Amino acid sequence: MSNVINLAEHQQAVWMAYVTAAKRAQESGRMEDGIAAGRAWRRWLDLFMTPEQREAIPAKVSA
Repeated sequence: MSNVINLAEHQQAVWMAYVTAAKRAQESGRMEDGIAAGRAWRRWLDLFMTPEQREAIPAKVSA
């Protein structure tokens, strides 16, 4: 078994996780689902951010 990850497949999987989470949040209207969608969006953005960009974002955002 190979440890090589196909980058396009990984990106597609992360994108679909966001799409699924966002759809769930829209349908349910639940805050918890919205938070999950936000976390999925952040994982998507992380694929394209430099380490410096990641460090510039606060770990927690207060309301």
